[in-house]
Parts: sequence; structure tokens; C-alpha cells
Amino acid sequence: MMVDYILITKFYNERQRLPSIIENISKQTLRPKIFVFINDGSNDESADIAAETATKLGIKFEIVSMPPKAKGNLDTLGRAWNKTQPLLLRLLQNIPYVATVDVDTRFPTDYFENMISFLEAHPDIGVVAGEVTGEPKRTFPMFTGKVFRASIIKGIQKYWDISADSFINVKALRMGYKIIIRKDMKVVSPPTHLHTWKGRFRAGRLAYYTGTSLVYVIIKGISKHDAQYLRGHWSEVSRGTWRCDDKDILEYYGTLHKRKLTQIVKRTLRL
Repeated sequence: MMVDYILITKFYNERQRLPSIIENISKQTLRPKIFVFINDGSNDESADIAAETATKLGIKFEIVSMPPKAKGNLDTLGRAWNKTQPLLLRLLQNIPYVATVDVDTRFPTDYFENMISFLEAHPDIGVVAGEVTGEPKRTFPMFTGKVFRASIIKGIQKYWDISADSFINVKALRMGYKIIIRKDMKVVSPPTHLHTWKGRFRAGRLAYYTGTSLVYVIIKGISKHDAQYLRGHWSEVSRGTWRCDDKDILEYYGTLHKRKLTQIVKRTLRL
């Protein structure tokens, strides 16, 4: 018996890459019930191209669009998710799973069928994703093929400004679910921006935004020789105006240093 899911992708001015990801999804052994496109204010023909391509390939879809803007802003992506949330809640009344994709990722044809079967067999796991080929190992499932339970979306009142990626993972953990990355399922995607100069600077800003312990930030920056991470954190400390107000996020990142220390102690005791 096939189990339904909805698929979500967000984009800003992606007219050239949207046809390819939609075609990739059309070849899946288990297609989404609905493909939801979150248009984060594109000022090109991206939304029209998404609609035309999905229609041509016989994929049902919905498009939620933010007002057009001159350039993308990673710091406000969550606002588009907040606008999309009423639609998601309506669609998920009788659909048990959600998946997300980035427009530049490609998947094996049985990817989503395999992932949903995996979740069906493991009720303790809330979020799962495949491993990105050639990238450093991750601990958090990311938008490059994240599949998760609809109950997580249904429990969200408001998304944080920084999109829904890590946010969904934290909410799943707070609900008591496990989150994993499957090494046996591979996806192809360009290197994440987190490993770039700008990405490390932004990671430092996010550490301030989420209330990460200053001691943890300093130790991580020094031990990883990550000057951009430290600069990014200091840039927000000096302004002091950018903060998350979600209690689950602040609790999770505010105690991150304690969990990391516990992991180190456990590894040491096993040696």
C-alpha cells in the first residue's frame, strides 16, 4: 500500500533549475500527492516555469508567493513558511508525511518511496534524510531530501525567521523523536554554503541568534580555527538587535555545550 506525502521546495529566482528538479521528482517511484512551491519573492519567471513544468509532467501543485523583492534574504525565509503554513495544515489533514527538496539536488528514483517505508517501519524516528555525496558528514538532516512526519508540521505555531530546516529538526527532537541521516541513501547536491567564507560568518551570526553559549562559541571557533564564525558572532553581539524568541530553539542551542561535553566524556570513557 502506497503512503501519501507532500513535497515542498522553496526558491528565489530559480527559473533555470526548477524544471530539472521537477522532472527528477516526476520520475520517482512514489510521487508526491501535492508539490508545494514556496516562492520567496522571485522577480523573474520562476513561479510561472514551476507551474508550467509541473502541469506538463502531470504533477499536482500549489504555489505560495511572497511579494517580489530585489534580492534574496536568508534571514527572513521563515516568513514565507509562515505564509504557507495554513495551506500545509489543510493539505496534511489526511497525509502522514512531508518531504523537502532543494532545487539543485537530485535523487535516486526510489528515494522517497524508500524513505517513507523506512519511517513506516521505525515509529521512533521523526526525520530522516540521505547523505550528500562527497560532503562532510552531517548530524542534522537538511533540506536536501528531508522526509518527516506531518505531526511535526502540525505542532508548529510559528516558524523562526531563518527558514524551517534546523527548526523542524529541533521541533522533532522536542517531541521525542529521533532524527537520522541514512548513509545507505545518497543524494547529489552542490556543496552547502555553510562551508564557504560567507557561510561560516552566517553560522556565527546564527549562534548568537539562537542563544548558543558564548563559551561554546569561543571554544568551537578557536578549536576549528574558524575566524569567520567568531567574526559573525561578534557582529551580532555588537549590534545586539537580532534574537530568536522560540523557547524550544533557545533551550536546544542554549544547552548545546552541555550535550557536547557529555558526548566527549562518554567517548573518553569508552577508550
